[in-house]
Amino acid sequence: MTDARYKKFDHVSIAVRDAAKVIETWTNVLGIGPWSSHDLSGTDAKGRPWKAREYRAEVAGVDIELIEPIEGRIVQSRFLDEVGPGLHHVSFTVDDVEATLAELEGKGAELIVHNPGSFAYLRTGGPDGVVVEISRGPN
Repeated sequence: MTDARYKKFDHVSIAVRDAAKVIETWTNVLGIGPWSSHDLSGTDAKGRPWKAREYRAEVAGVDIELIEPIEGRIVQSRFLDEVGPGLHHVSFTVDDVEATLAELEGKGAELIVHNPGSFAYLRTGGPDGVVVEISRGPN
């Protein structure tokens, strides 16, 4: 049964060390593209700066997102260190990030990262290890 609070399956995110190689392979072998990119930056909870680059290509209405850490540490940096390149999270668009977050935490989900009103990454438990992102989606 699908819960109405999930408006869209938005994207699949893959943590990568070398996005150029992944894009070349996925374009040449799988025919996926065109790819867009934009730089991300900020500071972590301890005030340390970080930079990353996000690449996206749409496939059948769902985005494939590649995240490549550039400087500093982001959630995907730890994932790459501990697991290696691969599926990091799946993302769902919701109407109300805060209400959905509260409900999921009440059911045992563990908060990893939270940008109030915008998005949250959660671990849902179990053996899968895949992180779930809930976000408000595009404005």
